[in-house]
Amino acid sequence: MDHISFIQNTLDLSTSFKKSSWLLANGTQALWHSRGVVEFIPHLDFDSHSAVVLSSGIHGNETSPIELLDTIIEDIQSGELSLSHPCLFIYGHPAATHQHTRFIDTNLNRLFAHHQDENKAIVEIDLANRLMRSVDSFFTKHNVEEKWHLDLHCAIRSSQHYTFAIHPHNQHYKRSELLLDFLSRSKIEACLFSEAPASTFSWYSAEHHGAHAATVELGKVSRMGENDLELLSEFNEALRDMLSHADYFEQVPVDSTLVEYQVTRSIMKNSEQFSFHFPSDLANFTLFTENDLLATDGDVQYTAQAGGESVVFPNANVENGHRACLLVQKIEKTKTQ
Repeated sequence: MDHISFIQNTLDLSTSFKKSSWLLANGTQALWHSRGVVEFIPHLDFDSHSAVVLSSGIHGNETSPIELLDTIIEDIQSGELSLSHPCLFIYGHPAATHQHTRFIDTNLNRLFAHHQDENKAIVEIDLANRLMRSVDSFFTKHNVEEKWHLDLHCAIRSSQHYTFAIHPHNQHYKRSELLLDFLSRSKIEACLFSEAPASTFSWYSAEHHGAHAATVELGKVSRMGENDLELLSEFNEALRDMLSHADYFEQVPVDSTLVEYQVTRSIMKNSEQFSFHFPSDLANFTLFTENDLLATDGDVQYTAQAGGESVVFPNANVENGHRACLLVQKIEKTKTQ
């Protein structure tokens, strides 16, 4: 076997999955581990100091990252892109993609806190456990100095920042300068620093493996085949450079235009009475001034805190007990940052 289509093979749910491995012409080893999970190990793997996980499709309807990673996999297989690091590519939720929806039973990107009871009749629990095992195995095998995990998404609404990333709170580092350097080089517009541990896929790799990790939002949701990948060309180019050049971070640093935000809090939906007090199509990063009414949940009111807060990921239709939105404040950079 000398070629796979990441998208086609993953989405073909009519056939059972079979593990396989093969060598590319340049000596790179390809390992098709499970549906939607393929690993490439360059011939000079022994000399690598990094290992990279690139995931997409954790929400099934967020298709531009899936297509972007598919082009990278195509070029790895053709030899057009030569890797300097072992890479694990993940397409997380093909069943949801088939149904043009974010998830089947529950939000997959809230299930990466720990391995969960697979006896529960919830599609996403089995998926989360399998994907965590895949990441565990990959980072155990490639126990290198620098581990990476970029979990690629796209937003369901417009945004004042077309691209942005969420830097997970974790026990290993408060601020990954390597990650921020990459975000700057790839022209990601903004980065949010989480205020507390989460249960997202990127948080899992940061917390449990010390990986330089982020959830990266790449534009707005569209159906497969309707994405304009040219809008992501700068990110695509930087990602390819990082994967193919061992000295990527030794190159002259760029002047950072990255806008940084601190997550101040999350608003949780606790009842069916929950509602926002702004339009349902409000753009991410819309700023509210102090004391502006943001949401009510029964008798509870949520207002903007001192200094004002911007709203990110507002969604009143989440399940009870889940996050309805993030609130953030811009971090004023100092000369030392």
